[in-house]
Order: sequence, then structure tokens, then C-alpha cells
Amino acid sequence: MTLLRRAVTVPLVTVLMVSVLVFGPLLLAVAGLAGLAARSSRPTRTVALVMAYAVIELRTLARLVRGGQDCDRLISDFLTTAYAAVRRILDVEVVLDPASAAPQEIPREEPVIALSRHCGPGDSVLVAWLLTIEYRLRVRAVLKAVLRYEPVFDLAGDLKCVCFLSHHSERAREQIHDMAASLVGGQALLLFPEGANFSLARWRSAITRLRSAGLRRAANRAVRQSHTLPPHTRGAAAAVTGAPSANVLVVTHNGFRPDGRARPWWQLPIHRQLLVRTVLVPSSQLPEPAQLKPWLERTWTEVDTWVAAHTTNDG
Repeated sequence: MTLLRRAVTVPLVTVLMVSVLVFGPLLLAVAGLAGLAARSSRPTRTVALVMAYAVIELRTLARLVRGGQDCDRLISDFLTTAYAAVRRILDVEVVLDPASAAPQEIPREEPVIALSRHCGPGDSVLVAWLLTIEYRLRVRAVLKAVLRYEPVFDLAGDLKCVCFLSHHSERAREQIHDMAASLVGGQALLLFPEGANFSLARWRSAITRLRSAGLRRAANRAVRQSHTLPPHTRGAAAAVTGAPSANVLVVTHNGFRPDGRARPWWQLPIHRQLLVRTVLVPSSQLPEPAQLKPWLERTWTEVDTWVAAHTTNDG
């Protein structure tokens, strides 16, 4: 199955990315005219970012196909190049809140479990960049199985850079547990407890689901926390039990829109700072596994409160 999938996805994506670069100048010209009509630089910036993505994709794919790659070097190079493109083309900058845990405060003898807010396409790349470059952690990530159809992620899985979660929840928790158990000092497992990008539709659906299950208190909490989705606690619990000596880093950011919520995937952010706050929770301060659920719920209440306090428009 793996060979068959790659026999389709690798050539297909290669042809698609080459086509983007070949027709890029024409697309830029059309985007420029559209931008003049709309009095916006967004069309040109969008095409330029797609072209930059095509270059990064082709370079990374070529390295992976050649083989012999080091996982950490590959991730570092990919993230450094991607962030440089975002800074140059979109003028989007990652800024660490002064109240955050400083990189030198992160113990290097033990692994880290990073629990991050997830809001909008692209935030996962910027969070991974922050952890890898600024915090100097060797990041491993858990991804949805559908991302196997992206050949760079698919081939990176062979290097144990990422773990693709099974569709079966019990098996997925086992995968998270095992990956956390394999971590060593200086490595970090990046998890998104919300399970998906925040959107108002998902938020409303989560509230409906909790009410249908008779979980009135949880539903009322979800109503109040309108910038985040209710966290799935079992994945985080699997990670913590898999690496009981790991410290936890809670990662929060204010999103790509003034109200701190989701944005349409096609509406790229421009001239924006992504403010990120990190909180270090030493392993000695983590609750017992049976108490991780209420702890994570309280933690996500704090995440939502911080986001609400660091937006410029709540509309």
C-alpha cells in the first residue's frame, strides 16, 4: 500500500509543483492586475507564497528521495526556509510574549511534551519553527493519517520525524504513548489537543455534542471558551504516561485574525505578528494520570482566557 501510494503521490506532486513554477510568472502578472483592481497586494503575495512552497517542496522531496537524511537537520532546514518565506512574502513574524518560558529555562536532560493551540492553516508550521529554532528542541509531531498523501510528510515518516495517527482512537493513543516513550532529552513531541483547527462551526458542533451526551458543565464551559475547542485529553494523557519524566510546554498564540479566531484558508495574513506565549510545567508538578483530564481542561481555560485578552477585536 505504501509503495502504491508513493508511486502516485510523488510523481503527481512533483509535476504539480513544477507546473506552478513554470506558470508562476504568468500567474504573478495576472495576480498583479487583480491586485491593482482590488487595491490589495494579497493576490500577488498569495501566488508568490505558492511558488515559494513549490520550491521548498521540490527541494525537500529531492533530499528525501535521495535518502541518507538526518531527521533533525531536515526539519530544521525545512522550517527555517519556510519561515523566511513567510517573513519576506507575507510580513508575518512570530513574537514570543515576554512572560513566556525562556529557551534557557527548558531542561535539556529530559524530553518535552508541547501542547499547542491550533487555529488556522499554517500555525502548526510556525509553532514547530519556534520550538525547533528558538527553543532548540528536536521536534517530533503526530499528524492525521490523511497527511500521508503529502509526499514530504509521508517520506519523513520513514525517518521517524512524524507519526501518522490511526483512525482508530485506541490505536492512536498507543501510537502517541509509544512515540512519547521513545523521546530522549532535548526532543519534543508536538501535540494539538483540540484535534483540529479552530472554527466556529467546529466550536458549535462540540457544544452540541457535549449537550447531547448530557455533559452540561463541559458544554457550558465550551460556550464560555469561544476561542478554543474543548481539548481531547486522552492523547495528552497517553503522551504524559509514555514519558513520565517529560516536562510539558503549553503553547498559546493569538491567531492570524484580530479576533483571535479562525480565518478562511485562502485569506493569507499580511503584516501581522503572531504573539506566542509558552508556559513550562515541570514533570514534578503534573497531576497523576487519573487527574490529567481536569488539569488539561483548566489549562485550556487559561489558554482561552489569554487568547481573549490578546486580541484587538472580539467581533
